[in-house]
Amino acid sequence: MRNSYDFLTFVMFEQHRLWGGTEDHRKKSVKKAEKFANFRDYGGRPLDDFKPHNIHDFFDYLTSLGLSDNTVNHYAAMLTRVFGHAVNEEHITHAPKFTWKATKTNARPLFFTEAQLEQMERYHRDTNDAYMEHWIILGHQTGMRHGEILGLTTDSLEQDDTGANWVHLTDTKNGDERFVPLNKRAHDALSALDFRPARYFEHTRFYRAWGRMRRDLLHGDPRYVFHTLRHTAATKMANDIKANSAVIGLMLGHRSEKTTRKYIKAKPSALIEIAAQMSGGA
Repeated sequence: MRNSYDFLTFVMFEQHRLWGGTEDHRKKSVKKAEKFANFRDYGGRPLDDFKPHNIHDFFDYLTSLGLSDNTVNHYAAMLTRVFGHAVNEEHITHAPKFTWKATKTNARPLFFTEAQLEQMERYHRDTNDAYMEHWIILGHQTGMRHGEILGLTTDSLEQDDTGANWVHLTDTKNGDERFVPLNKRAHDALSALDFRPARYFEHTRFYRAWGRMRRDLLHGDPRYVFHTLRHTAATKMANDIKANSAVIGLMLGHRSEKTTRKYIKAKPSALIEIAAQMSGGA
């Protein structure tokens, strides 16, 4: 007998069991599921009617929008969880065995250089996608994740007794709240977005604009993603400001210094400086 559950009905009914972590993570996962459901009306297709080629067609569609293989694999992880849960709940007997996008180890670039950041900001200025400049500034000046920036509102903004500005993140990836200081550049960028970045975000338009910039400025290298801005912030803190990994971890919201160390990359100029200082004692 054919299973009565269609894909989207199952996801909406089971979402809290599928993603029982933070509310933010659940909402993001549901949005990915909804995007899959809207593709070729997959939402109304019975769970036991999906074949690997159906999912591969969706992956190809995401790639055509300019999404990186790594981002496509986030959708693959969502689908693996949904179909695996459907098997566990005995709604279907087996999950479709689709192929994930191949990614190389350490596939993402280490960080953006200052010259690249300047070019990236200027690229969007005075265009219909001028808001992208402010998103980029927030990314590399604060190290906040894309989803954290997207969730900011006027209620997120706080100011201490010295007049310093902060944003209060109440719902982060690991579930911990975090206070992120805003320097003048970051505050001005957030102000330019009316302190509500979500007003200036539409998924397809955002990633198409990013894809055009990557093509024109970054040789089309798919490893250059928005998350690279977070690596850039960590690398600048370590190399230019000489902050220790514990402090950087607090800024980025990491629970483990091991995670923070993966974000910190050595700039060639910093290594050259170290080598020059080594010769002073010879």
